[in-house]
Amino acid sequence: MTETMDSRPLTWADGLKLENVGREIHVTAGELVVKQGDPPDFFYVIRSGRVRVFRQTAEGIRTHLTELQGGDYFGEVALVTGQRRTASVEALEDSVLLEISKEEFDRVLDHNPRLARHIIQQLSHWLVSGDRRLEQEVVHQVKLRQISWFDYLLMLGLSLVLALVFNLYNDNQIPLLHGWGEHAEIVEISLTKALDLYRKHEAVFVDARKANFYDQRHIKGAMNLPVLFFDLQYPMFQFILEQMGVPRDRPLIVYGGSFSRRFDRELAQLLKEKDHAQVMVLAGHYGAWEKVFPVEEKPGKTPAAMPLGLAGLLEWLPVGLMGLMLIPPLRKSPQLSVVCRLVLGTIFIQFALSKIMRPAVFALNVVEYGLMPPWGVNLWALVLPWGELVCGLFLILGIRTRAAATLIGGMNVLFIVGLVHAILAGLPINCGCVGEAGEPVNWWKVLKNVGMLLMAAQIFFYDRFFVLDRGGFVWREREI
Repeated sequence: MTETMDSRPLTWADGLKLENVGREIHVTAGELVVKQGDPPDFFYVIRSGRVRVFRQTAEGIRTHLTELQGGDYFGEVALVTGQRRTASVEALEDSVLLEISKEEFDRVLDHNPRLARHIIQQLSHWLVSGDRRLEQEVVHQVKLRQISWFDYLLMLGLSLVLALVFNLYNDNQIPLLHGWGEHAEIVEISLTKALDLYRKHEAVFVDARKANFYDQRHIKGAMNLPVLFFDLQYPMFQFILEQMGVPRDRPLIVYGGSFSRRFDRELAQLLKEKDHAQVMVLAGHYGAWEKVFPVEEKPGKTPAAMPLGLAGLLEWLPVGLMGLMLIPPLRKSPQLSVVCRLVLGTIFIQFALSKIMRPAVFALNVVEYGLMPPWGVNLWALVLPWGELVCGLFLILGIRTRAAATLIGGMNVLFIVGLVHAILAGLPINCGCVGEAGEPVNWWKVLKNVGMLLMAAQIFFYDRFFVLDRGGFVWREREI
């Protein structure tokens, strides 16, 4: 219950005798007349001016209850019940109030049965209104807490549509499934036949992987021609073949060693387009060559870090915010949710924009992790960046923030799994966050993603500040 009455004014015409009680006080705009939690000492009648009645939680969430003006009164509930003040009252403008002590208030009630009845009627009205408001608030909170499939379908569907439409008009477009629509047949050669040609020195073996993988482990005597940098490095590759006296009809056997067989097949196709007569890919399990052919290997080198720009700097913020989340009052703070939304949204938008324009490059980064089946690489490379963009925008704008935080949290879980796998497998790769650029895969990168995962969880549980959410696109503000 609140300590306010309706707008019915107290006047001497109603038979309320207030001439000889209380004292007149003057309050300035912004001054607190009554503070929530104070003991009940006085009853107030507004002579002139205007005041606001509100409640405020320990987290600072303020609920505006009503505004009162000349002729209204407040403070009677605490005097009647003997409880501490349940709301605060502040002056909205310079006002004149009649301050009546508890003893004088009791005498006023004794001589004004009409006022006593009015208070009883108003208390009953508050009970009914309070129950209705509580019910509406509980229903609304339940709606906000519900996980709606529509929210997820909205974001995932929007990401998929944008990815497909943009890919149609992108100069660097890629097929939805790798190899879809390509008619050229790539000849495969068995491990046994390839090993026989290797021993007779009748074929040139070409490693299609990036230099870091090649340096770490490759078939002895094989040449390295990364498919990612084919246009740049092919002239040197051709020059070396000519210097070695290799005729153009000599078989070229390409291997890539990746789970999706992406590197070897793409490189073989590019070499065929350069008029090499016999281009084949090594058949069998993608890593079988390591057990059949003589292998040269040395400890893998950590890839050089490439700057990630603003997103790279912002990535350290989740590590710092992890400390704040250990403090209970801050962990549940709606203001912290806003910071998390802005930071996560900006990071994911920055990463998304760098990958959207060059999906083929991102697809090769996905392949390097060795976890994605061949049929899913291109779809993942097309849709994921748009998912990052959509979820990032929704977080910043405050739209469907719980669903957006869930999806971003899911992405972080997948990133963490991929990073841990790459670290344990000793893969010499960059994270691939922004196309060719990226940071080396290490435990610091895992820690950053754990921080982002915790930020997504904080948004999911505690975000309620200026949120456009379910229930008819209603703005949810901290002041209601």
